[in-house]
Amino acid sequence: MTTAIPEYGGCLWPVDPACMDATWDGLEDAVRDRALALASSTLERLTGYRVSACPITVRPCPPQCCVPGDAYISAFARGPFYPGINSGGQWVNNCGCANDCGLCRSCCEVTLPGPVGAIYEVKVDGIVLPPEDYVIQNGITLVYTGAGGCPWPAEQDLCLPDSEPGTWSVTYLNAYPVDSLGAYAAGVLAMEYAKACTGQKCRLPAGVTSVSRQGVSYEITSGAFPGGMTGIREVDTYIALWNPDGLREGPRVWYPGKPSPRHVTVTP
Repeated sequence: MTTAIPEYGGCLWPVDPACMDATWDGLEDAVRDRALALASSTLERLTGYRVSACPITVRPCPPQCCVPGDAYISAFARGPFYPGINSGGQWVNNCGCANDCGLCRSCCEVTLPGPVGAIYEVKVDGIVLPPEDYVIQNGITLVYTGAGGCPWPAEQDLCLPDSEPGTWSVTYLNAYPVDSLGAYAAGVLAMEYAKACTGQKCRLPAGVTSVSRQGVSYEITSGAFPGGMTGIREVDTYIALWNPDGLREGPRVWYPGKPSPRHVTVTP
């Protein structure tokens, strides 16, 4: 019995054609696709996944508003969620009550896991909303600005696909988009991967750990990309712009009780 191997997923970075030499066009399609996939995944990892070309789909939790009298009002309460003790003596994460007058009001908004590089689609009841009906504020908050009442459902059945009534989803880029510098770096790295795949001399690190010759030993850091760098100057310059400290992924803030939208994943 054999299992089909899924492709990379279509999240390839754009590349600058100026980075490709004359041998690129003569390569087989499979070699070019593999080189682009390796370059894209490598740059995503080495930038700490801060830069990507792969959108995700989430099923957000419904917006909430605190109950009058149960809000914890503070001069520092300006975020989408902030803790407080309600009238029942329970610690809760209030939202929607961060105005100066201390009055509760419900905004048609939802906080998405950041960063939000671009919104591809917002779907409510299986219908795609016009892009002019919503905006991103504070970098992570999706706010409805269209006419009429708030279209976000008060609740949704997560067992149903987002094409059904009573559901909603947001498809967006959960990273910063690839710019022209990223396309240049991706092109340079893809070209080096293509050379490695076809047995040509390339600038990728060999990953040798130790060499002993004529009584002299050389120690070389093991791993494909020691220190989070490729050894290719123009590529490493781009990586250093986004991940100067070599983090494996960007830091995240978490606290108990923090709601999180469900991420939609696809199984083969």
